[in-house]
Amino acid sequence: MKIGFYGLGPASFPYVNYSLVQLNDFKLAAVFPPVSLLGLFSIARSIEKRNNPLVVFGYSRGAIAALRLCRILLQRQIKIRFLYLIDPISYYGQLLRIPSNVEQGFACFQRNGARTPILFGRFGKGIAKYVFTNTHQANRFITEQVNLLKNSRPALHEDMVYYSFFEATIPLLSVLREIV
Repeated sequence: MKIGFYGLGPASFPYVNYSLVQLNDFKLAAVFPPVSLLGLFSIARSIEKRNNPLVVFGYSRGAIAALRLCRILLQRQIKIRFLYLIDPISYYGQLLRIPSNVEQGFACFQRNGARTPILFGRFGKGIAKYVFTNTHQANRFITEQVNLLKNSRPALHEDMVYYSFFEATIPLLSVLREIV
């Protein structure tokens, strides 16, 4: 089972969230907006009824929803086969803690900022530090800071979904296709 969360904002063409929503149409993942805690508990209940390997991913604010879902599933003793974070945001400089039920993971982030003017300050800059809840996780969770895209443009917040699909060391599309 593959579950993802896109960032805040519109999910229609030509906005960046549209690319993630399209994964629903291609039957690669069930993709949701960043939902409330109540919505996450509802998703967790549907996961409990299945016994498939679980992939969870999220972009921007959706990455925070993905981490919260992982924490809920930790309480229910459900393992996450792969967690994929795309330029997650951080509130007030908080570090993201990767729950111990995550077997493997990847996070790509940039520090150049965003094209969208309302994403000021630390918003739209991803975060550079991750804290692991147990020491064996550190070598199973890879982080990648992106400065430039392959076309030599600076990588901005809105570029990171494209980057995760086509340029990342571990492409999201490969993870979604390979983990069955």
